[in-house]
Formats: sequence, structure tokens, C-alpha cells
Amino acid sequence: MKRRTLFTTTAALAAVGAAPRTAAADFRGRGGRVAENLSMPSAVLGTDVLYSLYLPPGFTGDEHRDDGRTLPVLYLHHGSGDDNTAWLRKGDAQAVLDRAVARREIPPTVVVMPDARRDTTRPAGGQYLTYHMNDADGSHRYADMFVEEFVPFVERRHRVGGTSGRRCVGGLSMGGFGALSYALRHPGMFAAAFSLSTGFRTDEQIVALDMDAYNHRYGRAWGEDLEGEARLNDLYRHWNLLNAIDRTPADVLSRTAWFLDCGAYDGLFEGNADLHLALTRKGVPHRFMSREGGHDWAYWTSGLPIALGFLAGHLA
Repeated sequence: MKRRTLFTTTAALAAVGAAPRTAAADFRGRGGRVAENLSMPSAVLGTDVLYSLYLPPGFTGDEHRDDGRTLPVLYLHHGSGDDNTAWLRKGDAQAVLDRAVARREIPPTVVVMPDARRDTTRPAGGQYLTYHMNDADGSHRYADMFVEEFVPFVERRHRVGGTSGRRCVGGLSMGGFGALSYALRHPGMFAAAFSLSTGFRTDEQIVALDMDAYNHRYGRAWGEDLEGEARLNDLYRHWNLLNAIDRTPADVLSRTAWFLDCGAYDGLFEGNADLHLALTRKGVPHRFMSREGGHDWAYWTSGLPIALGFLAGHLA
């Protein structure tokens, strides 16, 4: 079945069946433009990776129509149980971005929302999660795909980013874990990284997860059906955000600007606070905040404008 590519603006709606190249067709209007379910063929995964795209007003992402211009890029990751359209459909991201650009709170920025599902032909619910890690047996290397294939593909195809000073990353929950993981594991790749309600659990919380919850989230990356402290193995430590902070020199960590935001009533607050304390102990400049709220779209939608404002100060 041919995928449907959907474009929207704040003023009009038009649907076309098109290849990714035409996703950047010319547009001049008051609002930005969105394309859903574009795709990148991945040799690492052996399948297509879906993504959605926000183009600010007046930018097409086409070298023949933008006079050679490039814009900064934000890679914005979704949470578990969602897909590449979640920020747009549930988080009102297009309207938030339109307002931020119109008010000059951020520079015109292209926002790319990749799909982190293992199988993009099936609904998100019920699938084993990637959590933006590679599988323990190497059969599904999502983290490698994103860094080695996806970022270069997007920046070449849509004429965005190109240097670390024009590239940032963010996300919510599982996607926040992924955003921080990419920035920590590849220092200097991103000018800034933000996470809303980072999907990061303490050792005690990992050990306490029931088997289904553990396998669903982490089994493929650390080993399935592990019980108790057996889960805290070398693979767990390899992907653990606290361990990444601890093993990276402070001056290297400081090459990236960090922003963490987690609700005061979020069950993941303790893990988020631990990340803040780890950065504080190392003397790494960062911003940490907690607002009244929980682990839900009301919190993330209200937090996105704050995170965008933080990014604006660090994008060339």
C-alpha cells in the first residue's frame, strides 16, 4: 500500500500522495507546514523509518527553492505507545512552533519527529519498546540507525543542520531518554538537548518492575526475563544515563546545553532529580525545573514552549 503524505498549515489542509522529495514543495503562508509519514530506507534496520516534519513559514527544505539556505534542526522524539505523529496530534506542536517563530522566541527551525516503533506497520501499543537503544543480540540497532543514517539523511534531504551549532535534540518520556542518550553518547553532536519527564528509572525502580513491564521496556536491550538485580548488568550500565554522565569528563559534557523538566507528581521524578544532581556534582551547566503536574500531555504541551525558549539561546 502506498503511504499517504499529509501536509497541513494553520490556515488550510491539503493531502497529496508523494515521495519524500515533494514533501518540501514551495509554501508561502502565515503558518508553518507539516508533512507526516515520510520515510527513510534504513540498511541498519532493514526497513523504512517513518518521520514527520515541521517546516517554518517560507522555508521549503529544497536547495533549488531556498537559495541555498539552511535552517537549524530539532530532532523531537515521542514517548512509548506513540508514533511520529504524536507531537502533532496530541501535543499541538505545529501551533506551538508557529507561535514561537511568529513571536521570534525561536529562530525559524525545522523540527523532525522520527518514529521509534520496531514495526511501523503495526499500532504502537503492545510492541516491545526500543527505548532508543540497540538490542542485546544486535538484531535491531535503533541507536546506531539514528546517528549513522537518520541524521545525515535528513540534513542532506531537507537542507537543515549541518553542524553541531545548528542541531539540537529533545523528547518526552522514552523520547526524552533517547534525546539525552544520543547527546551523552555523542558529545558535541548537538548544541543543546532537552527532556520532558525523562523515561529514566532508578536502580530500585528497575528491580521492582514486574516481568511484563520490564520485558516490554527493556528486555530486548538488556536481556529478557531477568529478575531482580540481574537486570542491572553490563548492558544496563552501558545504556544508563547516570553512568554516561559519570564516565564523561565535565568539560566534554559542557559542550552541550542541557535542560530537564519533570512534573512534581511524576513517578519518574526521582530518576530525573538524580540526573540533575549528577550534572550538578560534576559542575556541568544545565537547567532543571519541576512544575506542578504529572506524566501526561498537559504537562508536555505546556513544557514545549519553555524548552524551545531554552534551545533558542544555543542555536547558531
